[in-house]
Parts: sequence; C-alpha cells; structure tokens
Amino acid sequence: MYQNSIKELPRLQQDRYENIFQIYQDKDDKYYYNLLETIVFPENLPDGIFGEYNVTPGDTLPFISHKLFGTINLWWVVALVNKINNPTETLEPGTLLKVPSVDIIREILVQINT
Repeated sequence: MYQNSIKELPRLQQDRYENIFQIYQDKDDKYYYNLLETIVFPENLPDGIFGEYNVTPGDTLPFISHKLFGTINLWWVVALVNKINNPTETLEPGTLLKVPSVDIIREILVQINT
C-alpha cells in the first residue's frame, strides 16, 4: 500500500520521492515507509533516452531538477540515474550527469503511481 491510497495520510504530489516506498502499519496503528525499497535503472538503457547536464559551480540536485524538469521534487531521479548515494554532497563542477528525457520522467512517474 502507498501513501496516496491511505485516506488518513496527506496526499503526495505525483513527483515526490516518497511515492516509491510502500507504507506499512504497525500494531500501534502507526505508519512507516519501507526505506529499503528503491528504484534501480538498468545499465543497458538506450542512450537516446538520456541527455547530459554539465554541473556548474553551486549546482545542487534540486536546482538541476528545477532547471530541467520545472520542479525541485525530481532530484532523486538525477541522483539514482547517476548512482549518487549521498544527495547532500557538493557536486563537482564540470561533472557530466546523465539525465532522462522529460518523456521518460513522465513514464517513470506513471509506473510508480499505478
């Protein structure tokens, strides 16, 4: 079960990272996320579905997400595609990041939310 299917919990926007985690309820009726679940992008995806982003000084994952996708909430997609384990670390200027196309982002969100 996911957060948006539980009436007692607030609804999340479609692009929120929390949507990938299933929610469980304990014996005290408290809800918790299964944080061990994540999305893994296959290694052999066609190059045409990705573009590149050249990191500039001061860039953060939320800033890159906003610049490319119009929302800060998709930072996690950029992190997962590039195997960035600590999203709070400073990004090295000049680093080329792989970024999925907007169409692929839409497809990812549809699959997560269905």
